[in-house]
Amino acid sequence: MEVLIVDSDLKIQQLIAYSFEKYGFKVKMALNGLEGLKVLKKYKSDIVIIDIELLNIDDKNFIKIIRDLPCEYGNPIIIVTSLKSEIEDILISLEIGANDHIKKPLDPREIILRAKKLLNGNIMKNKLYVFKDIVIDDERHLVTENGKELELSKKEYDLLFFLLKNQEIALSRKVILDKIWNVTYQKGDRSVDTYIFKLRKKIKSISQSIDTIKGLGYKLKK
Repeated sequence: MEVLIVDSDLKIQQLIAYSFEKYGFKVKMALNGLEGLKVLKKYKSDIVIIDIELLNIDDKNFIKIIRDLPCEYGNPIIIVTSLKSEIEDILISLEIGANDHIKKPLDPREIILRAKKLLNGNIMKNKLYVFKDIVIDDERHLVTENGKELELSKKEYDLLFFLLKNQEIALSRKVILDKIWNVTYQKGDRSVDTYIFKLRKKIKSISQSIDTIKGLGYKLKK
């Protein structure tokens, strides 16, 4: 999972970045809202943490831009931070799409806990399935790796989704063919093997996680 930190204070950036990296997050950073939008457009981060003072971009609101253009910026969780801000500014930010607000000075433990809680809720609400750097949005039939959309055929998508939902279970070629292709397995049929090869080639982050079970089929290991 990836977090984007937008703050003009380099010390705060580094403090937040260090905390998230300890928990396995990949971190991107930006010094202002405009730079943050460029980074977000390229990497589609899962979480954005931004100082409330940086929300105004040429009379447009950073949060509103993201929420109005999900096809360009994705649908990240947005946490607004502030040192001295009027309650009205905070309420407006929450009203137009921020998910949470945290008062500075920041406690790394608090921001991590809040971010993880929001992330888990977002995954459940939007029917997202996460495995390592892969996120499957089943409602949109979309797969991303490190925030970048992958081009998968329907069968590749169905096979990946089936493996992900049955992690640590040894799946025979017969079972996979029945569930994905809706056909009966015939000895010598290499359809499953061919598509496993395609997934391993297209999705580098899980290629080593798909185990071949000799004489049986495949297993996606955690």
